[in-house]
Amino acid sequence: MYQLTCPHCETANQVSTAKAGGQIECSACQGTIQVPKLGELRSLPTAEPSPQERAASTAAGLSGGRSMAFAALGLVCLLSLLGAAFCGVNWSNIEVPLTTERHLEMLEESYAQANAAQMIREFEDITKYGVDIPNPLEYRTIEMRKQAWGQKTMAFAVAALVAFLLALFVGRKPRTAA
Repeated sequence: MYQLTCPHCETANQVSTAKAGGQIECSACQGTIQVPKLGELRSLPTAEPSPQERAASTAAGLSGGRSMAFAALGLVCLLSLLGAAFCGVNWSNIEVPLTTERHLEMLEESYAQANAAQMIREFEDITKYGVDIPNPLEYRTIEMRKQAWGQKTMAFAVAALVAFLLALFVGRKPRTAA
């Protein structure tokens, strides 16, 4: 806003650049004031907003830094939700053919049906080679991969929630003194 002096009563009137080249009405004498073109208008002194106008503009929106923080947090929230959705879809598409509990049940069933000779051979193999296996069983690898996708989904979801709550905190209107 720029200050334009009324030629009739010498009252300072505020005028925006949108009115350049047009006419405005004086706030004091209601006389018509010719507004100069944009180049000349920008050479006039700028109008300092009143405390009421400044309070109204602050209440109407966020300050520059707060609006940037709000936008950045909103973007982080959105990207985190997209990451959570991606990881969640991958988690849900992994089929685990067998669980550890079911594997142990199957071993118990096979040992219950085994005869004495089979049990002796099993015992000899265990004492000779041990029970350690160099790599996890295939079903366990699939199970661990699914668990990892689930953990990533939760991490992204928590990041989205934190960003959302911070955006709410940054974007809330400050309390006005009554």
